[in-house]
Amino acid sequence: MAPALGGCTGVRTYNWAAERAAGYKIGPGDVIRISVWKHDEVSQTVTVRPDGAVSMPLFGDLMAEGKNVDEVAADIAKRVTKYFADQPPITVQVTEVRSYKIYVVGEVQRGGEFTPNHQVTVVQGLALAGGFTRLASEDEIVIVRKDARGERRIPFSYSAVVKTGDLQQNLLLQTGDTVIVP
Repeated sequence: MAPALGGCTGVRTYNWAAERAAGYKIGPGDVIRISVWKHDEVSQTVTVRPDGAVSMPLFGDLMAEGKNVDEVAADIAKRVTKYFADQPPITVQVTEVRSYKIYVVGEVQRGGEFTPNHQVTVVQGLALAGGFTRLASEDEIVIVRKDARGERRIPFSYSAVVKTGDLQQNLLLQTGDTVIVP
């Protein structure tokens, strides 16, 4: 194991910055606004289908699930070049979050599945679960994250975040993340 951080027992070093870079991942049911600059005829608001795709006139079906807004915009931009010589900028915005689910389990007051209508941080997720029980090991929390890179166990120390202000650990939870409080 990696050495503990000075003054924070139980917290292993981890590259939290790499986790922050991902951004919100679009999922089925989310509503997204796709804007093609100066081409209102193809700009539209669409709901991501259960299969993870969206349908756009002219461009056809496009996979959105598991991608962030920049990745979807880049995919659309590739298709736009076939139809528009001016290569207009593409903007994608999530206007309604409907697919976001997180899980908080273990030594919390009300563990289970939570479906907030926006992304929440680890501390906010713990608050949704009603906080800790008296048996909780606040500095040994683990976030289990599954994505294209596989499954990872991300260490989290409540004390480091709340008591000492080490906010780098207070990640935005991704859909499907499980926060385990031993």
